[in-house]
Amino acid sequence: MVAGPRNCSLTALVVDGDTTSNMIEQGLLRSFGVITCGVDNGRAAIDLFASGAKFDLILIDLILPVINGLETTRQIRAMGVKTKMLGVTACSREREEKAFLAAGVDEFIEKPLDSNRLASILMELNAN
Repeated sequence: MVAGPRNCSLTALVVDGDTTSNMIEQGLLRSFGVITCGVDNGRAAIDLFASGAKFDLILIDLILPVINGLETTRQIRAMGVKTKMLGVTACSREREEKAFLAAGVDEFIEKPLDSNRLASILMELNAN
């Protein structure tokens, strides 16, 4: 197990259409003490923010049902959401990374998530 912010009060939204990936990502975040919420499509994520939900971190997959990760990211950012957003995908080509960054994610992370990198991001968020 990687050291991370154990007693933090961080919250995270996991947006991933693959049920297994969604559960694994939420489990990894929870292992660091993060309170998680998961949705399986872009529309559900947008609706959460439209209803006033707030999170410290958003993990969003590129390939999503209903509205893809790029458009979901754009719409969430257009709502004025400044939350740290990580674009995650198993498609790690430079083109996908550039498109995700252009849409508004703060960082691009390849699946499977690297627990050391995630711990570093969480410690940074917890310090702010």
